Amino acid sequence: MFFIFGWNRPSITDYGPVKQELCRNCRNTEMWHLRKVSRYFTLFFIPIFPHDSEILYLCPICNHGIQLSHGDFESYKEIAEVNKASVENQITEEERTQRLDQISADVKKRQEEQHLKDLENSKKWNALVAGKSTEELQLITGRKQDEYDPAVVIAAKSELNRRMGN
Repeated sequence: MFFIFGWNRPSITDYGPVKQELCRNCRNTEMWHLRKVSRYFTLFFIPIFPHDSEILYLCPICNHGIQLSHGDFESYKEIAEVNKASVENQITEEERTQRLDQISADVKKRQEEQHLKDLENSKKWNALVAGKSTEELQLITGRKQDEYDPAVVIAAKSELNRRMGN
């Protein structure tokens, strides 16, 4: 008995147009699309389960674009859903504008909350490295850099520069 298996069989989900962008690659201005590409493990050429996925924001002409984080994906997905409903005449242009404004306000609120969290973490890391000796800071920013959170390394570099008078 033998099994035919494989992996990396892609499955593409197109969520639709998000917003109009100028593509740096093909120089066209078009409504860019949100897509999720999932790669599956297969058994007898039948997709069994996904083992990897990426979320892409792409130019529909040349497929040039960027990979999005999960947080950005949710916002872009909401925008795509509103645009799709508008194109299919399920909502009016006024409703579309109101919903997009609400999504924009929600995104701005999340970004502000994340910024406040980042500031708090920055204060925490700065306080942590301020109590370290110069030798410890040099180790953190040098050969042990991979062992630390990038925020700690940045705080350590900043503290070293402050101590050196730079």
